[in-house]
Parts: sequence; structure tokens; C-alpha cells
Amino acid sequence: MKASLRNFMSGLIDYAGLFPPAGLDVQTALANYAGYLEGEDGWMLGRCVVPAAQLHLAAPRRGFRFSVVVSPGVSREELDRLGAFTGRVEMVETRLADDAVSPEQVFDHLLQLKTLLGQAGLRDVQLFVETGNTAPAAAAIASFNGSGHGGEVIGSAGYKLRCGGLEKQAFPAPEKVAEVIGICRGHDIPLKFTAGMHHPLRIYSPESGGMEHGFINIFGAALLCWGCNLSIDETAQCLGDETARHFHFTEEGFSWKNNNISTSEIKKLRRSRAIGFGSCSFAEPVEGLRSLGFLDNAGA
Repeated sequence: MKASLRNFMSGLIDYAGLFPPAGLDVQTALANYAGYLEGEDGWMLGRCVVPAAQLHLAAPRRGFRFSVVVSPGVSREELDRLGAFTGRVEMVETRLADDAVSPEQVFDHLLQLKTLLGQAGLRDVQLFVETGNTAPAAAAIASFNGSGHGGEVIGSAGYKLRCGGLEKQAFPAPEKVAEVIGICRGHDIPLKFTAGMHHPLRIYSPESGGMEHGFINIFGAALLCWGCNLSIDETAQCLGDETARHFHFTEEGFSWKNNNISTSEIKKLRRSRAIGFGSCSFAEPVEGLRSLGFLDNAGA
């Protein structure tokens, strides 16, 4: 397999089968996660995403890694579930409260989250926060990371961008996604994506009645924006490109049109900046890669 594809896709997909549109029960989702981990494509699988309120129903197994979703205020029930959970929690995801509109307010919320997660006994987790106020949130996250306020509890904080949903309006335009990538690059903070990326490349969805983002578009654009200083306009063009032959994986690196990034840089940025994406399906993204020939043509 080509080294750049391996580093591009390694651990990229966080399995969120409990969330819509799949909406599976905990036992079914965990059974699926276990099966995917053991399969030939398990190297592309990241964490299993579980709401904190349902952790008591999740029986962790060897090799399981979890991302836990908590409510903006983090309820006492959620803290109790987190504190009692014996699985490996690597990541926590949440929405910021609606009143967090300035960098100072976002920073205060991050401090509160650190205190609460510490009370639950969490250590060295990645925290990703979702909010529509990207610029002030990114500034606060950068300050929080730079000041070391996460202590032993939060290893790093990052921004989470929702890229889809059940309706057409839930899918942000390529220009909006490019803007968010550029803001996060400017503040040098980690970025995670979620929702609406079941396909490798941008495609029309009859279910939503609109265009859905492709995860190769998303992460290719993010990696090139960070590693090759792609402009925001070029980033948006990469996000909107529906042509498979414009994207290439080799031993040396990944390229989109005439823009190239090395395999070693991909590995570095995937680990520290372009982290992954949540998907309620693991099989669909993998089958999409095969149908376009990215896996079949990757070489042994």
C-alpha cells in the first residue's frame, strides 16, 4: 500500500454509529466497532464515539479507544458516568454554550471543562469544541493550549467543525469550510470534522437534496493548507473538486493538481492538526475508496 495513503487514512474515521442517521443501540455499535477493528481495513478506524450519558451501557474491550460526547454544561450524571467508566477515553467532544461569544468567555468555558473533566478522573485527553463563533473560539483555544492551562487533564484543545446533517442546510459551502480551516491554521490549533462525509469525494446526495463533502477533499485541503500554505480560495477549490484523477497517493506523498505534500508531513499533520472525522458509517467510506480505485490501486 502506498505510504501516503496509509498515513492519510490511518485512524482517520471515528465510528459514531450511535448517532443519526444510523442511530444504533450501544451494544450493536460496539459490536460493529469490534468487527471493524479486526477486519482488513481496521487500520483506518479511530475511536468509538459514545455520549457520556450512555457510557454505563458500553462494555469496553481490549484495543477499544473512545471519544466521549458531553453536553455544554456537563451534567452530574455525565460526570458520574465518566468517572465510573473503565475504558480508554482519548478524546472529549462538546458544544460550547451559546453565551460563549468572545475569546475571554470561550477561555473561561475551557477552564470550567478542564476542572469538570479532572473531577471525573480524566487525564491527557484531546478536547474538541464545536461552536458557530469560529474566530473567537480559535483564539481562545490557541491561548489555552499555549498557556498550559490544560494541565494533566487536557493534553490539547481543538476546534470541531460540523460538515453535514440530515438536511441540505446542514452542509456548509466549501468557502465556509475553507475559512474555518484557514482560521485554525492561523491559530495553529487541531481541527476535527464530523457529519456528512460518507464519501471520499464531493457528491450530490438525493437524500439531502444537496452536495455532500468528501473526506479526501476535506483532509486533502486541510493538509495542503497547513503544509503547503494553500490560499483560502485554493482550499475552497480543493474542497469542491469532484474529479478523482486530480487526487494522487504515492510513496512520496499526496497531491491535488499541482500541489504536493510529503508522506512525512502528512503523518505529522494528521497526528497534530488534521485529526479525524466522526461518521455513523465505517463501511461506506471504505467502500467509497475502493469504488474509486484509491485502495485497489494503492499497491501492496
